Amino acid sequence: MKARETRSRGERAVLAFLRYGDPARILRRALDADGWTLVAWRPATLHHRPGAGVTGIFPVEVSRTEPAPAMSPPSMPTHVCITSCAVPGAARPSGPESRVVDSAGGGGELTAWVHPRDPLLPGLPASLDPDRAAGIGFGPGGTPGDAVVEIRSYRPLRRAVVVVRVGSERRYLKVLRQGAAGPLAARHRLLRNAGVPVPELVGAPTLDVLALRSAPGTPLAELFMADGAAGLAPHELVRTLRSLPGDVLSLPARAPWSARIRDYGEGAAAALPAHARRIRRLAASIDDAVRASSAGPLVPSHGDFYEGNLLIDDGRVSGLLDVDAVGPGHLVDDLACFIGHLAVLPGLHAGYSHVPEALTRFLSVFDTYVDLQLSAAGPPRSVSPWLPGRGTGRAATGASRRRSPASWSRSNSSRKAGGPAPHAACGGAGTCEPSADLRGLRARRTRDT
Repeated sequence: MKARETRSRGERAVLAFLRYGDPARILRRALDADGWTLVAWRPATLHHRPGAGVTGIFPVEVSRTEPAPAMSPPSMPTHVCITSCAVPGAARPSGPESRVVDSAGGGGELTAWVHPRDPLLPGLPASLDPDRAAGIGFGPGGTPGDAVVEIRSYRPLRRAVVVVRVGSERRYLKVLRQGAAGPLAARHRLLRNAGVPVPELVGAPTLDVLALRSAPGTPLAELFMADGAAGLAPHELVRTLRSLPGDVLSLPARAPWSARIRDYGEGAAAALPAHARRIRRLAASIDDAVRASSAGPLVPSHGDFYEGNLLIDDGRVSGLLDVDAVGPGHLVDDLACFIGHLAVLPGLHAGYSHVPEALTRFLSVFDTYVDLQLSAAGPPRSVSPWLPGRGTGRAATGASRRRSPASWSRSNSSRKAGGPAPHAACGGAGTCEPSADLRGLRARRTRDT
């Protein structure tokens, strides 16, 4: 308990520094190493991983320092990342693929790097270079024509997804930590051989980047927005989970989201300090209820089962995405993760007006398979929407009949380097989607020039 509180205090200090402090000195040092001068910066998109640290992604404007270092990359930087997360010393070389700068401040040691040279994602620079990305996604030499890359999502120090398009064809590049691409490729092969509709691999991993073909179907999130996914039977989702082969049980087990409820509560408390006491009390009640409930038998589990990882075609699951966490688990956690995500969609976008009715429909069916109702479900319903992360396992059902609080707005005004930092808030429980400033960032290069 004391260790969690100590980490929480440190993370609150970092959050305060990245929101309200003046990071110009750290930004400048990171850019100077690559031969760039900081001209202006804007408030960061913040990514808080309770118990692990906080990362801020700062949009920057730069000018070229003269003379430029001989090994400096040619493209102009647009973002700099600053993190309090642990970065092993071995990941801090001064070479052109990964330049980082350490600095004290904000409650502890901070590490900074110029995007895209994430020190734990060695394949990210290649994946965002049009020529190299085309080679990874389409084979040696790529395909003649225009190669366009777009970053779809980015979780600093953890993973990224990049889309590379050549003509009408597209490939998805999953950028992973060193040594992670091989095991994930093996998962894809295992599942495809069992008939599970996961995306098809394109060749062997390169630089721990996994290239995947597009899977068919419509994202389930779009169907929820259109009509509440009226054409999808909830039983189809259970059928998909039960189609995972028994060999999955031999894979390494990962703790469900519900195992970190108190950490998520600390994240919420850091974002909403005025409500910290209530949040911690409610998080504790959720944790106690989950621990007192039965999870049921151990079965093959997806581990991150929600609408963003599902494609639907004619009422069937045609694409099951993000199988990184596939392994031994519990059906109740997969279904609760799905319900928890579904419950907060109306609070994220007004277009999800059909979700409350869909939520009732899916809950009524899922309850015939597992017990999604916690005995202490009352208080959790008021705190679950605040809990950060991609879902909270069985505890996520607490959000089932409550909308997410309105997200905070984030200032987008530019500031001159070294100027005062106005309030820079982020949505929900202090966890902004870290790719918000990067999603849609494109690079194009004509391959025959």
